[in-house]
Amino acid sequence: MPSAASPAPNAPSSWSDVPLPAHPAAVLKFGGSSVGSPAPFSTVVDVVSDAMSDGPVVVVASALARVTRQLSGGLEDFTTHHHDPGVVDDLVSTLRDRHLDHAAAALGPSSLDAYRLLLDERLSSLRTVFDRVRNDGFSPALRDAVLATGEQMSVPILTLALRDAGHAAPHCDATKLMVTDDAFGGANVHFRDTADRVRRWYAELGSSDVPVVAGFIGATRSGTVTTLGFEGSDYSAALFAAMLGAGSLTRFTDVDGLYTADPNTDKDAERLDRIDMEEAYARTESGALGMHPKTLRPLVHAGIPMQVRSILDPSAPGTCILPSGTDVTAMIPRVPDAA
Repeated sequence: MPSAASPAPNAPSSWSDVPLPAHPAAVLKFGGSSVGSPAPFSTVVDVVSDAMSDGPVVVVASALARVTRQLSGGLEDFTTHHHDPGVVDDLVSTLRDRHLDHAAAALGPSSLDAYRLLLDERLSSLRTVFDRVRNDGFSPALRDAVLATGEQMSVPILTLALRDAGHAAPHCDATKLMVTDDAFGGANVHFRDTADRVRRWYAELGSSDVPVVAGFIGATRSGTVTTLGFEGSDYSAALFAAMLGAGSLTRFTDVDGLYTADPNTDKDAERLDRIDMEEAYARTESGALGMHPKTLRPLVHAGIPMQVRSILDPSAPGTCILPSGTDVTAMIPRVPDAA
């Protein structure tokens, strides 16, 4: 695996002049299916712990599975049902119960108490956003503020779980790092500003810190919360990898790699062991790989390889997406042995 002290080939240093004392060996991205239920969530902690054997890692996490959809549906119901406060009460109650149940399965008693306070504060902020919708009317900016709540509720669970496992996991706020324009719902990233912030943030971390950052969300220069669009956590992870010159990016999901077709609907679909980055780039731009269409752009620019692996079987090889000339054996991170 590439040394943590060596940047990835062709790392886009033109994005920032901020120096880094070291580079992460890997960025690990966990989607909603990975963090959304207790069994795979415990595997996430094991995967992160094991990957650290090869050098520093940065973790990017999504909202729990289906939570973003719940938030979107709740906002739609609220706006179409004459701002019925019962819609907000039901939504907040459902989200609180699910996240507390999830946290109770993942955290020790003191961490659970800490999370309960964080969760109640976040849900109070969510109610405030709905109050603004009632008073000021719907706007794309307020919709982004609602949708961002999913990641803001899930990331603290993983941060606290890593602390319970003995790691130094600092609190990280993606809205202070990912700088975007105000194209709400599909915001465009300001690369220079974001790279400067990300590199300064990373340079201040301890050598053994395991930062967990929310994917999908950012903020304008004035601090208004934005979202990057559907599957935006993949794009966030790729940007962190490129801006920090990481050795690789691994995307954990509930399938064991990329396929020639949808394996759920095509019995002849075959898993790809590897795929050329340029080919994958074209397929991602067209939406064929189920990732944010911009995901591979930073990786192509930086020459950083990517893997797609299953959190349900993290020892399986998955699919490698490789820039030309990349040695596949040099970028595969360690994973727990199969049970």
